[in-house]
Amino acid sequence: MIVVMNKNLKPRYRTNLVKQQSLCESSFHKLRHLLPELDNQDNFQLKLHYQKHTGVVEFQVVSRAPFTLELDVSIQADWGQWLDMPSFRIRAYQDVRMAEIVSMNRERNFEALYDYPNQKMHQPDEKAQLNQLLAEWLNFCLAHGFSDQKVV
Repeated sequence: MIVVMNKNLKPRYRTNLVKQQSLCESSFHKLRHLLPELDNQDNFQLKLHYQKHTGVVEFQVVSRAPFTLELDVSIQADWGQWLDMPSFRIRAYQDVRMAEIVSMNRERNFEALYDYPNQKMHQPDEKAQLNQLLAEWLNFCLAHGFSDQKVV
């Protein structure tokens, strides 16, 4: 019996825990830099200006626990009808100083690894991609955001 191996098969995706931890730690520090009054306030508004476009990002604390914090994030922008603005929930772990997306457009509980193809058509590394999106989005907010709120 001869077994023929298909050379076109991709190797199974493996989660890089060190990279994911680093990304989540970086996101936590960016979030804290963006919202320095996060311990004392529950609602924040950040205005964005990029080229000729403007937008508003609203952060609302939805739960606080001794070591975790959850924020709902919604974006309103005039960036055209071709771009659907996401809404997501961020969970910040205060004790380990990490932040991650736990919900995106009302979809929750992302697995670290998905078989592909799957019923919801998630990518094998969907959670990693969402956390990368969070990091890049926080970078954008830090670079192009400003607040009218008075800093005490």
